[in-house]
Amino acid sequence: MTANASVLDNRRTPCAVGLIRAAQRMAELQPGSKLEIWSRDVFAPMEIPLWANHDGYRVESRTRAGIWPWRFHIFVVAR
Repeated sequence: MTANASVLDNRRTPCAVGLIRAAQRMAELQPGSKLEIWSRDVFAPMEIPLWANHDGYRVESRTRAGIWPWRFHIFVVAR
């Protein structure tokens, strides 16, 4: 977990629903805040940066964590 970041665990959520949840959570955050999004969705590396760019947010980092078969993506998105 990143310091000063809210965490949204979407590892058991389909990507489309995960993006809706991320958009709702970002709307609740103050400008300058960060949201750490966890996702196992194979399309997340493409869809989360596209969504962030479209809505005016910035993806600060993108990493992976865990071991197979529980490996997941971690995105830190700044509002």
